[in-house]
Amino acid sequence: MYMKRTIALSACGLLLLSGCTLVEVTEDPSNDTTPLVEEEPVRETQNVTYIGTLQPAGISIYQQGSHRLVLPGGKFILLESDALDLNGYVNEEVQVFGALRPTIEAGGMIMRVERIELTEQEESSSSSSVDEEVAEVKEVEQETEVVEESSSSEMSMLEEVSSSSSEESSSQSSEPSAAFLENLEIMSRQDFSPEGWTQEYCSSHVGFCIPVHRNFWFKSFGATDNVLWHVEFSAAPVERLSEGPISLELRAGSKAELDGTVEEVNGIVVAYKEWTFGRHFVISSDKSLETAVRYMMSHITEYTQ
Repeated sequence: MYMKRTIALSACGLLLLSGCTLVEVTEDPSNDTTPLVEEEPVRETQNVTYIGTLQPAGISIYQQGSHRLVLPGGKFILLESDALDLNGYVNEEVQVFGALRPTIEAGGMIMRVERIELTEQEESSSSSSVDEEVAEVKEVEQETEVVEESSSSEMSMLEEVSSSSSEESSSQSSEPSAAFLENLEIMSRQDFSPEGWTQEYCSSHVGFCIPVHRNFWFKSFGATDNVLWHVEFSAAPVERLSEGPISLELRAGSKAELDGTVEEVNGIVVAYKEWTFGRHFVISSDKSLETAVRYMMSHITEYTQ
């Protein structure tokens, strides 16, 4: 009797042990209900240009960019480039071209630099030093004094010379190239609301700044044979004179009676802005860009270091 009970208990124990066997449970990934988060692509603004002093990025809250471009007034943008060695331009005043986007950290902007130039090289062709610019200003002052002391007939002669030079420039541009017309058409399609003017051209030599649309390129040609300063604006990089559909010129002599006015002659709009030392600005372009010309003319300011 005892033997039977022992066997029965052992058999029960085996049954209990077999019931404790571990079972591996696998989950079906198709049952995962965790929602997928799609990352939105970062939007870049193409063909952006800035002028400033290039410096190393240093230590900051922005964990992006290898360098920074310090702009007039103390603000800066971060810079990065896979194709260019930015270290060769540290502490130099440069003009950078590329695509701009917001940083991951709020409040910053970073540019993917596609091209970089020394601004001194661009302006050295017309003014090799600040001393030459000072001398030029003095010459303008002397010319202004002569004009003020001259008779009304001499003033009429000066105006005739000015109008003839305008007619010459108009005749030279009477047959624009296909590239010029394409750039003009692209520029005329832009939104010229104040939010679009995110760039600025400044000249420390002449001492002025003018707003530039975010989709415009610009080039300074410095002083030419006919004007004290010449800058052109386009929808593409400008290499030679008269390639930009919008041109800005600083001329000698006062035009106080035309200050702030915009004239239209044969489809060309011309805006006037009185400036210091008896000088004045003239901004001209096709009639289709009148809105841009008016905005630029009314927002010319003095350059402050």
